[in-house]
Amino acid sequence: MTLDCPAETLLRFAIEDFQTAWNAVAGIPGPVARSNFMFGKQAMVLLELAARACASDQTGRALSEFGAHLDARDCRYLEDMPGPVWAPNSRTRREFRLPARPGNDPYRHMLAAIFNLVRNGQAHQYQQMRAVLSDKSEFCVQLTGAQHGLEIASGTIDRRGHLACCVTGAEIWVRVRPDVLFVDLRDAIRSAQLEHRGLTLQHIVEDRPETFAFDQSTLARVLSRF
Repeated sequence: MTLDCPAETLLRFAIEDFQTAWNAVAGIPGPVARSNFMFGKQAMVLLELAARACASDQTGRALSEFGAHLDARDCRYLEDMPGPVWAPNSRTRREFRLPARPGNDPYRHMLAAIFNLVRNGQAHQYQQMRAVLSDKSEFCVQLTGAQHGLEIASGTIDRRGHLACCVTGAEIWVRVRPDVLFVDLRDAIRSAQLEHRGLTLQHIVEDRPETFAFDQSTLARVLSRF
């Protein structure tokens, strides 16, 4: 029987895949696609994966330490927004929470806004969503890409322009550099030792009664004709 990968293996895969792919694109000179959207989505995958793994720690220390290390790297991630910026459904709320400062709402900080607009937008349309504010203006996320020579390495990273904001007419933009966000997430994961805590994942399965409502022999018979 094929088993689901352990949480620490998936974290390692997500980290190594991002860094390898980013450096490969950054190593290509000339006018090529710089994978802005793809890397933005992958940073969100790493964030959700870490948060889901932390959910298995009933003490809450794993998520708390992950958030504290992320906050120490850049305090703007967990800075409160004027109000809630993500309203996940009840199932999502049961399965995981994003990191937050002690006592703060995990659904109203900058990282939650980025997660909502980038992760949820790209999951359905391969482009981040726009948020409509109360005055009908819009809040938008701009993602940068792997420009030639901008490789990810160990050590201090140049974070110029990351989380910079600008206003253009009826729109307010925040620029997110996926490479900086990735390094911050990667290093917070490692500092919190999420790969060495024995964390587990409640792996997602498709088990609703209205889907895949047939047995193995029926499926094997159909697939044998492929």
